[in-house]
Amino acid sequence: MSLIGALNVGKSALATHQAAIQVTSNNVANAGNPDYTRQVARVVPKRDYQLRPGMLIGSGVNLESIERQIDAALEDRIRGSISDSEMASSRQLWLGRVESIFHEMGDDDLSSQMNAFFGAWSDLAGKPQDMGLRQIVITRGEALAGTMRDLRAGLDSLQGDVARRMEALVRDANGLARQVADLNRQIVTAEGGAQGLANGLRDQRDAVLKRLSELMDVKVVETSEGVVNVLAGSEPIVLGDTNRGLAFGQETVNGQLVPRVLIASDQAGIQVSSGQIGALFSLRQEIGGTLGQLDDLAGGLIFELNKLHAQGQGLEGLTDITGGIVVDDPAAALNSTAAGLEFAPVNGSFVVHLKQKVTGLTSSTLIQVDLDGLNGDDTTLNALAAALDGIDGLSATVTGGQLRITTDGAGGEFSFSQDSSGVLAALGINVFFTGTGAQDIGVNAAVKARPGLLAAAGNGQVGDNATARTIADLASRPLASLEGISLEEAYERMINQTAVSASGARTSATAAASVRETLLSQREALSGVSLDEEAINLIREQRAFQAAARLIAAVDEMMRTLISLV
Repeated sequence: MSLIGALNVGKSALATHQAAIQVTSNNVANAGNPDYTRQVARVVPKRDYQLRPGMLIGSGVNLESIERQIDAALEDRIRGSISDSEMASSRQLWLGRVESIFHEMGDDDLSSQMNAFFGAWSDLAGKPQDMGLRQIVITRGEALAGTMRDLRAGLDSLQGDVARRMEALVRDANGLARQVADLNRQIVTAEGGAQGLANGLRDQRDAVLKRLSELMDVKVVETSEGVVNVLAGSEPIVLGDTNRGLAFGQETVNGQLVPRVLIASDQAGIQVSSGQIGALFSLRQEIGGTLGQLDDLAGGLIFELNKLHAQGQGLEGLTDITGGIVVDDPAAALNSTAAGLEFAPVNGSFVVHLKQKVTGLTSSTLIQVDLDGLNGDDTTLNALAAALDGIDGLSATVTGGQLRITTDGAGGEFSFSQDSSGVLAALGINVFFTGTGAQDIGVNAAVKARPGLLAAAGNGQVGDNATARTIADLASRPLASLEGISLEEAYERMINQTAVSASGARTSATAAASVRETLLSQREALSGVSLDEEAINLIREQRAFQAAARLIAAVDEMMRTLISLV
Protein backbone atom coordinates (compact mmCIF):
# COMPACT_ATOMS: atom_id res chain seq x y z
CA MET A 1 0.00 0.00 0.00
CA SER A 2 1.54 3.29 -1.09
CA LEU A 3 0.82 6.73 -2.36
CA ILE A 4 2.35 5.67 -5.68
CA GLY A 5 -0.31 2.95 -5.94
CA ALA A 6 -3.05 5.47 -5.27
CA LEU A 7 -1.51 7.79 -7.85
CA ASN A 8 -1.55 4.97 -10.44
CA VAL A 9 -5.19 4.29 -9.63
CA GLY A 10 -6.01 7.93 -10.32
CA LYS A 11 -3.94 7.91 -13.46
CA SER A 12 -5.78 4.84 -14.85
CA ALA A 13 -9.09 6.43 -13.95
CA LEU A 14 -8.19 9.66 -15.77
CA ALA A 15 -7.09 7.80 -18.91
CA THR A 16 -10.06 5.42 -18.92
CA HIS A 17 -12.76 8.04 -18.36
CA GLN A 18 -11.11 10.36 -20.85
CA ALA A 19 -11.37 7.58 -23.46
CA ALA A 20 -14.97 6.88 -22.42
CA ILE A 21 -15.79 10.58 -22.87
CA GLN A 22 -14.28 10.39 -26.37
CA VAL A 23 -16.45 7.35 -27.19
CA THR A 24 -19.53 9.24 -25.99
CA SER A 25 -18.48 12.29 -28.00
CA ASN A 26 -18.13 10.13 -31.11
CA ASN A 27 -21.63 8.76 -30.55
CA VAL A 28 -23.04 12.28 -30.22
CA ALA A 29 -21.18 13.41 -33.35
CA ASN A 30 -22.72 10.55 -35.39
CA ALA A 31 -26.24 10.84 -33.98
CA GLY A 32 -27.57 11.80 -37.41
CA ASN A 33 -25.63 9.16 -39.33
CA PRO A 34 -27.96 6.27 -40.31
CA ASP A 35 -25.00 4.00 -41.07
CA TYR A 36 -23.35 4.51 -37.68
CA THR A 37 -23.46 1.86 -34.97
CA ARG A 38 -23.46 3.10 -31.38
CA GLN A 39 -20.22 2.30 -29.57
CA VAL A 40 -19.80 1.40 -25.92
CA ALA A 41 -16.64 1.66 -23.82
CA ARG A 42 -16.25 -1.55 -21.81
CA VAL A 43 -14.57 -0.65 -18.51
CA VAL A 44 -13.24 -3.36 -16.15
CA PRO A 45 -11.26 -3.28 -12.89
CA LYS A 46 -7.53 -3.81 -13.13
CA ARG A 47 -6.01 -6.87 -11.53
CA ASP A 48 -5.82 -6.76 -7.73
CA TYR A 49 -2.49 -7.16 -6.02
CA GLN A 50 -1.68 -8.63 -2.61
CA LEU A 51 -0.87 -6.32 0.27
CA ARG A 52 -0.17 -9.18 2.59
CA PRO A 53 -1.38 -12.76 2.87
CA GLY A 54 -5.14 -12.86 2.77
CA MET A 55 -5.53 -9.24 1.71
CA LEU A 56 -5.92 -7.99 -1.92
CA ILE A 57 -6.38 -4.43 -3.00
CA GLY A 58 -7.55 -2.95 -6.31
CA SER A 59 -5.14 -1.26 -8.68
CA GLY A 60 -7.48 0.91 -10.74
CA VAL A 61 -9.52 0.60 -13.90
CA ASN A 62 -8.89 -0.49 -17.50
CA LEU A 63 -10.62 0.28 -20.81
CA GLU A 64 -11.07 -3.31 -22.00
CA SER A 65 -12.63 -2.61 -25.41
CA ILE A 66 -14.73 -0.27 -27.50
CA GLU A 67 -17.57 -2.34 -28.95
CA ARG A 68 -20.32 -1.74 -31.46
CA GLN A 69 -23.85 -2.36 -30.20
CA ILE A 70 -24.92 -4.65 -33.04
CA ASP A 71 -26.92 -7.83 -33.59
CA ALA A 72 -25.55 -9.81 -36.55
CA ALA A 73 -28.77 -11.81 -36.97
CA LEU A 74 -30.83 -8.60 -37.04
CA GLU A 75 -28.46 -7.12 -39.65
CA ASP A 76 -29.01 -10.19 -41.85
CA ARG A 77 -32.77 -9.78 -41.55
CA ILE A 78 -32.50 -6.07 -42.36
CA ARG A 79 -30.47 -6.81 -45.52
CA GLY A 80 -33.11 -9.33 -46.57
CA SER A 81 -35.93 -6.87 -45.90
CA ILE A 82 -34.08 -4.18 -47.88
CA SER A 83 -33.82 -6.54 -50.87
CA ASP A 84 -37.52 -7.44 -50.64
CA SER A 85 -38.60 -3.83 -50.22
CA GLU A 86 -36.53 -2.60 -53.15
CA MET A 87 -37.85 -5.40 -55.33
CA ALA A 88 -41.47 -4.58 -54.45
CA SER A 89 -41.07 -0.84 -54.98
CA SER A 90 -39.28 -1.41 -58.31
CA ARG A 91 -42.03 -3.71 -59.49
CA GLN A 92 -44.61 -1.12 -58.49
CA LEU A 93 -42.82 1.57 -60.47
CA TRP A 94 -42.28 -0.45 -63.66
CA LEU A 95 -45.71 -2.14 -63.68
CA GLY A 96 -47.21 1.32 -63.37
CA ARG A 97 -45.42 2.15 -66.62
CA VAL A 98 -46.95 -0.95 -68.23
CA GLU A 99 -50.43 0.21 -67.14
CA SER A 100 -49.78 3.67 -68.53
CA ILE A 101 -48.84 2.20 -71.93
CA PHE A 102 -52.26 0.55 -72.25
CA HIS A 103 -54.02 3.74 -71.11
CA GLU A 104 -57.10 1.64 -70.53
CA MET A 105 -59.22 4.43 -69.03
CA GLY A 106 -58.71 6.75 -72.00
CA ASP A 107 -60.98 7.32 -74.98
CA ASP A 108 -58.48 5.88 -77.46
CA ASP A 109 -57.50 2.67 -75.67
CA LEU A 110 -57.40 -0.65 -77.50
CA SER A 111 -60.81 -1.84 -76.31
CA SER A 112 -62.42 1.38 -77.60
CA GLN A 113 -60.65 0.94 -80.93
CA MET A 114 -61.84 -2.65 -81.23
CA ASN A 115 -65.43 -1.68 -80.43
CA ALA A 116 -65.33 1.11 -83.01
CA PHE A 117 -63.85 -1.20 -85.64
CA PHE A 118 -66.40 -3.98 -85.27
CA GLY A 119 -69.14 -1.37 -84.92
CA ALA A 120 -68.13 -0.03 -88.34
CA TRP A 121 -68.57 -3.53 -89.81
CA SER A 122 -72.01 -3.71 -88.23
CA ASP A 123 -72.92 -0.37 -89.80
CA LEU A 124 -71.65 -1.61 -93.16
CA ALA A 125 -73.85 -4.71 -92.86
CA GLY A 126 -76.84 -2.35 -92.87
CA LYS A 127 -75.75 -0.67 -96.13
CA PRO A 128 -73.12 -2.89 -97.82
CA GLN A 129 -73.03 -0.76 -100.99
CA ASP A 130 -72.30 2.51 -99.18
CA MET A 131 -68.77 3.65 -100.12
CA GLY A 132 -68.65 6.05 -97.17
CA LEU A 133 -69.29 3.23 -94.69
CA ARG A 134 -66.66 1.14 -96.44
CA GLN A 135 -64.15 3.94 -95.99
CA ILE A 136 -65.05 4.16 -92.30
CA VAL A 137 -64.33 0.43 -91.90
CA ILE A 138 -60.92 0.92 -93.48
CA THR A 139 -60.19 3.99 -91.33
CA ARG A 140 -61.23 2.17 -88.16
CA GLY A 141 -59.11 -0.78 -89.18
CA GLU A 142 -56.08 1.46 -89.67
CA ALA A 143 -56.67 3.08 -86.25
CA LEU A 144 -56.94 -0.32 -84.57
CA ALA A 145 -53.81 -1.59 -86.30
CA GLY A 146 -51.94 1.59 -85.39
CA THR A 147 -52.95 1.26 -81.73
CA MET A 148 -51.72 -2.33 -81.65
CA ARG A 149 -48.42 -1.34 -83.24
CA ASP A 150 -48.03 1.53 -80.75
CA LEU A 151 -48.71 -0.79 -77.81
CA ARG A 152 -46.19 -3.28 -79.14
CA ALA A 153 -43.61 -0.55 -79.67
CA GLY A 154 -44.24 0.81 -76.16
CA LEU A 155 -43.76 -2.59 -74.56
CA ASP A 156 -40.67 -3.26 -76.69
CA SER A 157 -39.23 0.08 -75.61
CA LEU A 158 -39.99 -0.75 -71.97
CA GLN A 159 -38.20 -4.08 -72.38
CA GLY A 160 -35.20 -2.20 -73.70
CA ASP A 161 -35.33 0.22 -70.77
CA VAL A 162 -35.44 -2.73 -68.35
CA ALA A 163 -32.38 -4.32 -69.97
CA ARG A 164 -30.41 -1.06 -69.93
CA ARG A 165 -31.36 -0.38 -66.32
CA MET A 166 -30.39 -3.91 -65.37
CA GLU A 167 -26.99 -3.51 -67.01
CA ALA A 168 -26.39 -0.26 -65.10
CA LEU A 169 -27.43 -1.84 -61.79
CA VAL A 170 -25.11 -4.81 -62.34
CA ARG A 171 -22.23 -2.35 -62.85
CA ASP A 172 -23.20 -0.62 -59.61
CA ALA A 173 -23.36 -3.96 -57.78
CA ASN A 174 -19.91 -4.85 -59.07
CA GLY A 175 -18.57 -1.54 -57.75
CA LEU A 176 -20.10 -2.19 -54.32
CA ALA A 177 -18.65 -5.72 -54.24
CA ARG A 178 -15.23 -4.20 -54.99
CA GLN A 179 -15.68 -1.80 -52.07
CA VAL A 180 -16.51 -4.72 -49.74
CA ALA A 181 -13.31 -6.51 -50.79
CA ASP A 182 -11.26 -3.32 -50.26
CA LEU A 183 -12.79 -2.75 -46.82
CA ASN A 184 -12.07 -6.36 -45.88
CA ARG A 185 -8.42 -5.71 -46.66
CA GLN A 186 -8.38 -2.46 -44.67
CA ILE A 187 -10.07 -4.08 -41.66
CA VAL A 188 -7.59 -6.95 -41.53
CA THR A 189 -4.72 -4.47 -41.74
CA ALA A 190 -6.18 -2.14 -39.12
CA GLU A 191 -7.05 -4.82 -36.62
CA GLY A 192 -3.78 -6.64 -37.21
CA GLY A 193 -4.89 -9.82 -35.49
CA ALA A 194 -5.36 -8.02 -32.16
CA GLN A 195 -8.55 -7.99 -30.13
CA GLY A 196 -9.46 -4.42 -31.01
CA LEU A 197 -12.03 -3.81 -33.74
CA ALA A 198 -11.88 -1.22 -36.53
CA ASN A 199 -15.41 -0.07 -35.77
CA GLY A 200 -15.49 2.79 -38.27
CA LEU A 201 -14.39 0.55 -41.14
CA ARG A 202 -16.89 -2.10 -40.09
CA ASP A 203 -19.67 0.49 -40.16
CA GLN A 204 -18.58 1.52 -43.65
CA ARG A 205 -18.64 -2.11 -44.77
CA ASP A 206 -22.11 -2.68 -43.32
CA ALA A 207 -23.36 0.42 -45.15
CA VAL A 208 -21.94 -0.87 -48.45
CA LEU A 209 -23.54 -4.28 -47.84
CA LYS A 210 -26.91 -2.58 -47.30
CA ARG A 211 -26.55 -0.72 -50.59
CA LEU A 212 -25.62 -3.99 -52.29
CA SER A 213 -28.74 -5.58 -50.76
CA GLU A 214 -30.84 -2.88 -52.41
CA LEU A 215 -29.67 -4.22 -55.77
CA MET A 216 -29.68 -7.97 -55.18
CA ASP A 217 -30.24 -10.59 -52.50
CA VAL A 218 -26.94 -11.58 -50.89
CA LYS A 219 -25.79 -13.81 -48.06
CA VAL A 220 -23.04 -12.47 -45.81
CA VAL A 221 -20.74 -14.82 -43.88
CA GLU A 222 -18.21 -13.34 -41.43
CA THR A 223 -15.00 -15.27 -40.73
CA SER A 224 -12.90 -15.37 -37.60
CA GLU A 225 -10.38 -13.00 -39.24
CA GLY A 226 -13.03 -10.27 -39.38
CA VAL A 227 -13.61 -10.36 -43.14
CA VAL A 228 -16.97 -11.12 -44.74
CA ASN A 229 -17.63 -13.37 -47.71
CA VAL A 230 -20.56 -12.34 -49.89
CA LEU A 231 -22.59 -14.95 -51.80
CA ALA A 232 -25.43 -14.75 -54.30
CA GLY A 233 -27.26 -18.02 -53.81
CA SER A 234 -24.43 -20.54 -53.51
CA GLU A 235 -22.07 -18.60 -55.79
CA PRO A 236 -19.43 -16.47 -54.00
CA ILE A 237 -19.05 -12.88 -55.18
CA VAL A 238 -16.54 -11.63 -52.63
CA LEU A 239 -14.03 -13.95 -50.95
CA GLY A 240 -11.95 -12.10 -48.37
CA ASP A 241 -10.18 -9.29 -50.18
CA THR A 242 -10.93 -10.73 -53.63
CA ASN A 243 -13.84 -9.49 -55.72
CA ARG A 244 -14.76 -12.12 -58.31
CA GLY A 245 -16.77 -9.44 -60.09
CA LEU A 246 -20.27 -9.14 -61.52
CA ALA A 247 -21.01 -8.71 -65.22
CA PHE A 248 -24.10 -8.31 -67.39
CA GLY A 249 -24.64 -10.67 -70.30
CA GLN A 250 -27.35 -11.76 -72.71
CA GLU A 251 -28.11 -15.05 -74.39
CA THR A 252 -30.54 -15.96 -77.16
CA VAL A 253 -33.42 -18.19 -76.08
CA ASN A 254 -36.13 -19.03 -78.64
CA GLY A 255 -35.00 -16.13 -80.78
CA GLN A 256 -35.19 -13.63 -77.90
CA LEU A 257 -32.31 -11.97 -76.04
CA VAL A 258 -32.49 -12.93 -72.35
CA PRO A 259 -30.37 -10.97 -69.83
CA ARG A 260 -28.12 -12.74 -67.33
CA VAL A 261 -26.01 -11.77 -64.33
CA LEU A 262 -22.60 -13.43 -64.47
CA ILE A 263 -19.57 -13.88 -62.25
CA ALA A 264 -16.97 -11.92 -64.19
CA SER A 265 -14.07 -14.20 -63.29
CA ASP A 266 -15.54 -17.38 -64.81
CA GLN A 267 -18.76 -16.24 -66.57
CA ALA A 268 -20.86 -18.49 -64.33
CA GLY A 269 -24.50 -17.42 -64.22
CA ILE A 270 -26.12 -16.53 -60.90
CA GLN A 271 -29.78 -16.39 -59.96
CA VAL A 272 -30.93 -13.04 -58.57
CA SER A 273 -34.37 -13.33 -57.01
CA SER A 274 -34.74 -10.08 -55.06
CA GLY A 275 -33.57 -6.49 -54.94
CA GLN A 276 -33.88 -4.08 -57.84
CA ILE A 277 -32.06 -6.44 -60.21
CA GLY A 278 -34.29 -9.35 -59.20
CA ALA A 279 -37.34 -7.15 -59.78
CA LEU A 280 -36.15 -6.34 -63.30
CA PHE A 281 -35.67 -10.04 -64.05
CA SER A 282 -39.24 -10.86 -63.06
CA LEU A 283 -40.57 -7.75 -64.81
CA ARG A 284 -38.84 -8.68 -68.05
CA GLN A 285 -40.59 -12.05 -67.96
CA GLU A 286 -43.95 -10.44 -67.20
CA ILE A 287 -43.58 -7.82 -69.91
CA GLY A 288 -42.54 -10.62 -72.28
CA GLY A 289 -45.71 -12.49 -71.33
CA THR A 290 -47.80 -9.39 -72.02
CA LEU A 291 -46.06 -8.97 -75.37
CA GLY A 292 -46.91 -12.59 -76.18
CA GLN A 293 -50.56 -12.05 -75.26
CA LEU A 294 -50.73 -8.90 -77.38
CA ASP A 295 -49.19 -10.72 -80.35
CA ASP A 296 -51.61 -13.61 -79.85
CA LEU A 297 -54.52 -11.16 -79.78
CA ALA A 298 -53.32 -9.39 -82.91
CA GLY A 299 -52.52 -12.69 -84.63
CA GLY A 300 -55.96 -14.08 -83.79
CA LEU A 301 -57.62 -10.91 -85.09
CA ILE A 302 -55.58 -10.98 -88.31
CA PHE A 303 -56.10 -14.63 -89.15
CA GLU A 304 -59.71 -15.04 -88.07
CA LEU A 305 -60.91 -11.86 -89.78
CA ASN A 306 -58.86 -12.61 -92.89
CA LYS A 307 -60.37 -16.11 -93.11
CA LEU A 308 -63.80 -14.50 -93.33
CA HIS A 309 -62.75 -11.67 -95.61
CA ALA A 310 -60.82 -13.94 -98.03
CA GLN A 311 -63.90 -16.00 -98.80
CA GLY A 312 -66.17 -12.96 -99.10
CA GLN A 313 -66.84 -10.72 -102.08
CA GLY A 314 -66.71 -6.98 -102.61
CA LEU A 315 -68.47 -4.66 -105.03
CA GLU A 316 -65.93 -5.63 -107.68
CA GLY A 317 -64.14 -8.86 -108.50
CA LEU A 318 -60.42 -9.63 -108.57
CA THR A 319 -58.33 -9.69 -111.72
CA ASP A 320 -54.76 -9.89 -110.40
CA ILE A 321 -53.77 -10.69 -106.84
CA THR A 322 -50.54 -11.75 -105.16
CA GLY A 323 -50.40 -13.39 -101.74
CA GLY A 324 -48.81 -11.22 -99.11
CA ILE A 325 -47.21 -14.15 -97.26
CA VAL A 326 -43.99 -15.85 -98.40
CA VAL A 327 -43.78 -19.64 -98.19
CA ASP A 328 -40.26 -20.73 -97.28
CA ASP A 329 -40.44 -23.99 -99.23
CA PRO A 330 -43.07 -24.08 -102.03
CA ALA A 331 -42.53 -27.84 -102.33
CA ALA A 332 -43.39 -28.52 -98.64
CA ALA A 333 -46.82 -29.25 -97.24
CA LEU A 334 -48.47 -25.95 -96.39
CA ASN A 335 -49.04 -26.92 -92.75
CA SER A 336 -45.47 -28.12 -92.20
CA THR A 337 -42.71 -26.21 -90.41
CA ALA A 338 -40.72 -26.23 -93.64
CA ALA A 339 -43.39 -24.04 -95.24
CA GLY A 340 -42.84 -21.50 -92.48
CA LEU A 341 -46.38 -20.10 -92.41
CA GLU A 342 -47.30 -18.15 -89.29
CA PHE A 343 -50.93 -19.26 -89.64
CA ALA A 344 -51.12 -22.87 -90.71
CA PRO A 345 -54.06 -23.95 -92.92
CA VAL A 346 -55.93 -27.19 -92.27
CA ASN A 347 -57.42 -29.98 -94.35
CA GLY A 348 -60.39 -28.61 -96.33
CA SER A 349 -61.32 -26.85 -99.55
CA PHE A 350 -62.45 -23.58 -101.10
CA VAL A 351 -64.43 -22.48 -104.13
CA VAL A 352 -63.17 -20.24 -106.95
CA HIS A 353 -65.78 -18.27 -108.88
CA LEU A 354 -64.84 -17.03 -112.37
CA LYS A 355 -67.19 -14.45 -113.92
CA GLN A 356 -67.25 -13.10 -117.45
CA LYS A 357 -68.08 -9.40 -117.22
CA VAL A 358 -69.70 -9.17 -120.66
CA THR A 359 -71.99 -12.18 -120.48
CA GLY A 360 -72.35 -12.36 -116.70
CA LEU A 361 -71.75 -16.11 -116.85
CA THR A 362 -70.13 -17.53 -113.73
CA SER A 363 -68.37 -20.85 -113.24
CA SER A 364 -67.43 -22.29 -109.87
CA THR A 365 -64.60 -24.74 -109.17
CA LEU A 366 -63.92 -26.59 -105.92
CA ILE A 367 -60.23 -26.68 -104.95
CA GLN A 368 -59.24 -29.37 -102.48
CA VAL A 369 -56.62 -28.59 -99.85
CA ASP A 370 -55.30 -31.96 -98.71
CA LEU A 371 -53.50 -31.55 -95.42
CA ASP A 372 -54.47 -34.75 -93.63
CA GLY A 373 -50.89 -36.02 -93.43
CA LEU A 374 -51.79 -39.26 -95.23
CA ASN A 375 -50.51 -40.86 -98.42
CA GLY A 376 -47.68 -38.36 -98.83
CA ASP A 377 -49.76 -36.14 -101.11
CA ASP A 378 -50.42 -33.12 -98.89
CA THR A 379 -50.99 -29.86 -100.72
CA THR A 380 -47.94 -27.70 -101.34
CA LEU A 381 -47.86 -24.17 -102.68
CA ASN A 382 -46.72 -25.52 -106.05
CA ALA A 383 -49.57 -28.04 -106.08
CA LEU A 384 -52.11 -25.36 -105.16
CA ALA A 385 -50.82 -23.09 -107.94
CA ALA A 386 -51.13 -25.97 -110.41
CA ALA A 387 -54.72 -26.67 -109.34
CA LEU A 388 -55.68 -23.02 -109.75
CA ASP A 389 -53.84 -22.75 -113.05
CA GLY A 390 -55.91 -25.67 -114.30
CA ILE A 391 -59.10 -23.60 -114.10
CA ASP A 392 -60.07 -22.34 -117.52
CA GLY A 393 -59.67 -18.57 -117.58
CA LEU A 394 -57.22 -18.39 -114.64
CA SER A 395 -53.45 -18.40 -114.37
CA ALA A 396 -51.51 -19.10 -111.17
CA THR A 397 -47.76 -18.93 -110.61
CA VAL A 398 -45.34 -19.09 -107.70
CA THR A 399 -42.61 -16.44 -107.56
CA GLY A 400 -40.30 -16.02 -104.59
CA GLY A 401 -42.56 -18.17 -102.46
CA GLN A 402 -45.63 -16.03 -103.17
CA LEU A 403 -48.75 -17.18 -105.03
CA ARG A 404 -50.04 -14.95 -107.82
CA ILE A 405 -53.45 -15.45 -109.45
CA THR A 406 -54.59 -13.58 -112.59
CA THR A 407 -57.33 -13.85 -115.17
CA ASP A 408 -56.36 -14.97 -118.64
CA GLY A 409 -58.21 -12.15 -120.37
CA ALA A 410 -59.43 -8.65 -119.74
CA GLY A 411 -63.08 -9.67 -119.60
CA GLY A 412 -62.96 -11.88 -116.52
CA GLU A 413 -62.83 -11.50 -112.75
CA PHE A 414 -62.73 -13.98 -109.90
CA SER A 415 -63.64 -14.32 -106.24
CA PHE A 416 -63.59 -16.98 -103.52
CA SER A 417 -66.03 -18.57 -101.10
CA GLN A 418 -66.51 -21.45 -98.65
CA ASP A 419 -62.87 -21.68 -97.57
CA SER A 420 -62.89 -24.34 -94.84
CA SER A 421 -59.11 -24.74 -94.94
CA GLY A 422 -58.03 -21.15 -94.14
CA VAL A 423 -55.40 -21.44 -96.87
CA LEU A 424 -56.36 -18.13 -98.53
CA ALA A 425 -55.86 -16.19 -95.29
CA ALA A 426 -52.67 -18.13 -94.51
CA LEU A 427 -51.22 -17.11 -97.90
CA GLY A 428 -52.46 -13.49 -97.69
CA ILE A 429 -54.94 -13.82 -100.58
CA ASN A 430 -57.84 -11.31 -100.59
CA VAL A 431 -57.24 -10.33 -96.96
CA PHE A 432 -58.18 -7.23 -94.98
CA PHE A 433 -55.24 -7.19 -92.55
CA THR A 434 -51.59 -7.73 -93.40
CA GLY A 435 -48.87 -8.85 -91.00
CA THR A 436 -48.64 -11.65 -88.47
CA GLY A 437 -48.74 -9.89 -85.09
CA ALA A 438 -48.97 -6.62 -83.21
CA GLN A 439 -45.58 -5.45 -84.50
CA ASP A 440 -46.58 -5.39 -88.19
CA ILE A 441 -50.39 -5.45 -88.38
CA GLY A 442 -51.80 -3.15 -91.06
CA VAL A 443 -54.65 -2.78 -93.52
CA ASN A 444 -54.17 -4.30 -96.99
CA ALA A 445 -52.95 -1.55 -99.33
CA ALA A 446 -55.13 -2.87 -102.18
CA VAL A 447 -58.28 -2.53 -100.04
CA LYS A 448 -57.28 0.97 -98.94
CA ALA A 449 -56.74 2.00 -102.56
CA ARG A 450 -59.97 0.37 -103.78
CA PRO A 451 -62.68 0.24 -101.07
CA GLY A 452 -64.87 -1.67 -103.52
CA LEU A 453 -62.67 -4.72 -102.81
CA LEU A 454 -63.80 -4.72 -99.18
CA ALA A 455 -65.66 -8.01 -98.83
CA ALA A 456 -69.10 -7.49 -97.30
CA ALA A 457 -70.98 -10.12 -99.32
CA GLY A 458 -70.99 -13.87 -98.90
CA ASN A 459 -73.00 -15.05 -101.91
CA GLY A 460 -71.55 -12.87 -104.64
CA GLN A 461 -74.51 -10.49 -104.78
CA VAL A 462 -73.77 -6.78 -104.53
CA GLY A 463 -76.39 -6.14 -101.84
CA ASP A 464 -75.49 -9.15 -99.69
CA ASN A 465 -74.08 -8.50 -96.20
CA ALA A 466 -73.32 -12.03 -94.94
CA THR A 467 -69.56 -11.49 -94.59
CA ALA A 468 -69.96 -8.07 -92.96
CA ARG A 469 -72.43 -9.49 -90.41
CA THR A 470 -70.14 -12.41 -89.60
CA ILE A 471 -67.13 -10.14 -89.13
CA ALA A 472 -69.17 -7.76 -86.95
CA ASP A 473 -69.87 -10.67 -84.58
CA LEU A 474 -66.26 -11.88 -84.58
CA ALA A 475 -65.18 -10.01 -81.43
CA SER A 476 -67.42 -12.04 -79.13
CA ARG A 477 -67.15 -15.43 -80.83
CA PRO A 478 -64.92 -18.18 -79.34
CA LEU A 479 -61.94 -18.75 -81.65
CA ALA A 480 -59.83 -21.86 -82.04
CA SER A 481 -56.73 -19.75 -82.69
CA LEU A 482 -57.17 -18.20 -79.22
CA GLU A 483 -57.72 -21.53 -77.45
CA GLY A 484 -61.49 -21.25 -77.43
CA ILE A 485 -61.89 -17.70 -76.12
CA SER A 486 -63.03 -14.61 -77.97
CA LEU A 487 -61.04 -11.53 -78.94
CA GLU A 488 -62.83 -9.57 -76.22
CA GLU A 489 -62.02 -12.20 -73.60
CA ALA A 490 -58.38 -12.39 -74.72
CA TYR A 491 -58.03 -8.63 -74.35
CA GLU A 492 -59.79 -8.58 -70.97
CA ARG A 493 -57.54 -11.40 -69.74
CA MET A 494 -54.43 -9.48 -70.77
CA ILE A 495 -55.60 -6.22 -69.17
CA ASN A 496 -56.80 -7.97 -66.00
CA GLN A 497 -53.47 -9.73 -65.54
CA THR A 498 -51.64 -6.43 -65.92
CA ALA A 499 -53.98 -4.71 -63.46
CA VAL A 500 -53.75 -7.56 -60.94
CA SER A 501 -49.95 -7.58 -61.17
CA ALA A 502 -49.79 -3.81 -60.65
CA SER A 503 -52.21 -3.93 -57.74
CA GLY A 504 -50.30 -6.82 -56.18
CA ALA A 505 -47.06 -4.88 -56.59
CA ARG A 506 -48.53 -1.89 -54.74
CA THR A 507 -49.72 -4.11 -51.89
CA SER A 508 -46.37 -5.93 -51.73
CA ALA A 509 -44.48 -2.64 -51.72
CA THR A 510 -46.53 -1.36 -48.76
CA ALA A 511 -46.10 -4.60 -46.81
CA ALA A 512 -42.36 -4.87 -47.56
CA ALA A 513 -41.79 -1.24 -46.56
CA SER A 514 -43.60 -1.87 -43.27
CA VAL A 515 -41.39 -4.89 -42.50
CA ARG A 516 -38.29 -2.90 -43.41
CA GLU A 517 -39.26 0.01 -41.15
CA THR A 518 -40.04 -2.35 -38.28
CA LEU A 519 -36.63 -3.99 -38.50
CA LEU A 520 -34.88 -0.65 -38.84
CA SER A 521 -36.72 0.54 -35.73
CA GLN A 522 -35.46 -2.51 -33.87
CA ARG A 523 -31.94 -1.72 -35.02
CA GLU A 524 -32.31 1.89 -34.00
CA ALA A 525 -33.36 0.80 -30.51
CA LEU A 526 -30.24 -1.37 -30.23
CA SER A 527 -27.61 0.33 -32.37
CA GLY A 528 -28.86 3.89 -32.75
CA VAL A 529 -27.64 6.86 -30.74
CA SER A 530 -29.94 8.26 -28.04
CA LEU A 531 -28.84 11.79 -27.22
CA ASP A 532 -30.55 11.62 -23.82
CA GLU A 533 -28.67 8.46 -22.94
CA GLU A 534 -25.40 9.89 -24.21
CA ALA A 535 -25.95 13.05 -22.15
CA ILE A 536 -26.33 10.92 -19.03
CA ASN A 537 -23.19 8.96 -19.93
CA LEU A 538 -21.30 12.18 -20.55
CA ILE A 539 -22.25 13.58 -17.15
CA ARG A 540 -21.29 10.32 -15.44
CA GLU A 541 -17.93 10.14 -17.20
CA GLN A 542 -17.30 13.82 -16.52
CA ARG A 543 -17.96 13.37 -12.80
CA ALA A 544 -15.73 10.30 -12.72
CA PHE A 545 -12.97 12.20 -14.52
CA GLN A 546 -13.30 15.12 -12.09
CA ALA A 547 -13.18 12.74 -9.13
CA ALA A 548 -10.04 11.05 -10.50
CA ALA A 549 -8.43 14.47 -10.98
CA ARG A 550 -9.25 15.42 -7.37
CA LEU A 551 -7.83 12.08 -6.23
CA ILE A 552 -4.56 12.79 -8.00
CA ALA A 553 -4.50 16.31 -6.51
CA ALA A 554 -5.03 14.86 -3.04
CA VAL A 555 -2.30 12.27 -3.49
CA ASP A 556 -0.01 14.98 -4.83
CA GLU A 557 -0.63 17.08 -1.73
CA MET A 558 0.03 14.07 0.50
CA MET A 559 3.27 13.35 -1.31
CA ARG A 560 4.37 16.99 -0.89
CA THR A 561 3.68 16.70 2.84
CA LEU A 562 5.83 13.60 3.06
CA ILE A 563 8.62 15.20 1.09
CA SER A 564 8.55 18.25 3.36
CA LEU A 565 9.15 15.99 6.39
CA VAL A 566 12.36 14.60 4.98
